[in-house]
Amino acid sequence: MNMKVVSMCLICAGALLTGCGNGGKKEAETSERKEKEAVVGSDKDEHGCIASAGYTWSEVQKDCIRLWEKGVRMNAVDDAGKTLFLVFSPDSTQVELFFSEEGVSNEILDRRGLPAGGYVWNVEDDDTKNVRLEDGEWTVSQRGRLIYQEDANGK
Repeated sequence: MNMKVVSMCLICAGALLTGCGNGGKKEAETSERKEKEAVVGSDKDEHGCIASAGYTWSEVQKDCIRLWEKGVRMNAVDDAGKTLFLVFSPDSTQVELFFSEEGVSNEILDRRGLPAGGYVWNVEDDDTKNVRLEDGEWTVSQRGRLIYQEDANGK
């Protein structure tokens, strides 16, 4: 009879220990799931812009913007895969160039008056890019060579 009681106690203890072990696993899974849920939409950069919502920091706007809402879409003349967005400061004295290529930094160009009238945005340096409005279309050239032109569908 004593052996039956000991066997029953061992079986009950084993069942209790097995049940407790599964609870820890479920807690770990729940904790992992909560961490994954918390990550969505919480990918703010140092300026507070949420990249997963399409926002990026614009230095000339001093704000988080969506390029397709605030910018002018440009296509590369020699590579259909390359694009560029022009984003102007509120007073149009500067333009920021956002390139689609990985590792290419944004450039900020200043507005300058042309002797014949009109404006060009560039940096006082002959290796710079020049942004102009020609015949109602934005263009970007470098050393006199057209490299980007406005996307007629991207206005």
